Amino acid sequence: MNRRTVLRGMLATGAAVTIPLPLLEIMLNQSGTALAQPNTPVSPLYVTWFFGNGTLPGRWKPARTGSGSAWELSPQLQPLAEHKSHLTVISGLENKVVVSGSEHPTGSAGATTGAANNGNAVRAASIDQVVADVISAGAPYRSLEVGVTPATPGGPPDSLHTVSHKGPNSRNNPEFDPRAVFNRLFMGGTPAPNDDGADQAAKLANVRKSVLDSVLQDGASLQQRLGAADRQRVEQHLESIRAIERRLETTPGGGTPPACSNPTAPTAGKDSQSEAPPSVNTAMVELSALALACERTRVLSFMFSLPAAHVYYRHLAQDMNDDFHDTICHGDAGDQSSQPRVEKGVIYTMRCLNEFLTKLKSTPHGSSNLLDNTLVYVTSDTAWGKVHTKTEWPVLLAGKAGGRLRGDEHHNYPGDNLSKALLTVAQIMGSKATEIGLDAGRVTSPLAGIQV
Repeated sequence: MNRRTVLRGMLATGAAVTIPLPLLEIMLNQSGTALAQPNTPVSPLYVTWFFGNGTLPGRWKPARTGSGSAWELSPQLQPLAEHKSHLTVISGLENKVVVSGSEHPTGSAGATTGAANNGNAVRAASIDQVVADVISAGAPYRSLEVGVTPATPGGPPDSLHTVSHKGPNSRNNPEFDPRAVFNRLFMGGTPAPNDDGADQAAKLANVRKSVLDSVLQDGASLQQRLGAADRQRVEQHLESIRAIERRLETTPGGGTPPACSNPTAPTAGKDSQSEAPPSVNTAMVELSALALACERTRVLSFMFSLPAAHVYYRHLAQDMNDDFHDTICHGDAGDQSSQPRVEKGVIYTMRCLNEFLTKLKSTPHGSSNLLDNTLVYVTSDTAWGKVHTKTEWPVLLAGKAGGRLRGDEHHNYPGDNLSKALLTVAQIMGSKATEIGLDAGRVTSPLAGIQV
């Protein structure tokens, strides 16, 4: 069976529905390493997972380097403990392009493009788009950009509003509304966020007839062609889509609430309180995993929060009802190891990342799972947010990129250029690039010892 096979249906409104399928055994060669039609290797997948406002470097960096039992997770990485075997922690790096007075915009640009800004514009393509040049051919979406909270960074530079850039003045804005992401993936069209097509897709999504109901006949025909393992995988896949659909129909926040006054299900709204709620993270995690599993895209940017985001983690504790950027990161007393409210925010962020990694690991893909086949590049827009330090920049690689990363390692490169992490990522994902970045961010060699 061809990898591009989809289930098709039609809603009562006349809207076309396509349900992409996960990577099934029937689509692979006998060893499970390549597609049967055509005989090409299964592509690794890529994610930029970004969070704003940095860390506490003294609580983020592991105490020891090495692999396996030679190193231990730091306190701020402890929420990821169940995935230690899939983590490659990279410490010691310095963002060489950070400009004083513009630390967040240039920090974000440096961590994703390797170059400082030119006014409000970035000067180079971001790492996700470099990777997309290599692995996105044939995928319905060259890249997909989603976010959990649109909490504003309060500034015009492009690098404050997204971490995905095709190049100067060509940014890919994240979609923060789970329902809009669902529509883009499964409603047949490809409307861009915030345009009239997306609005029309949202209206079509409110019909009573389920997306899945419309493809049952095509699904029944497909099941006759599959073996037992593939039948079970397709059933689980469709049920996971159904579960998301139900959740989006009942999640409060975007439409007029229920029931008797409005017989159509309300759409799930994006975070309107600037607080990155767990429910929105869960919805975006599930949608992102589906997009990758079905190869609707092979390249994803997951923006948990924007650079310098004025986010409020008030749902975490009574003492967290303050602007995380202005009041907590910049205003709270303490050093790089002792800002308790910053610690709470970073720990929550890592718990949300853990949910994403757990979903990838539990999602079958080819002969293993999504986490085994994905490289997740985790970073931020500053190191220590209180005074905008640029050394000990947070960099974490999660997943094994189809066997190109070993995992369960901590490497320390004191004072080395952050852009080397970007070149390392590019080469792991198959790029032939021998340099990346501009000016102080330009490098011509990757980090030694990372790639298998």
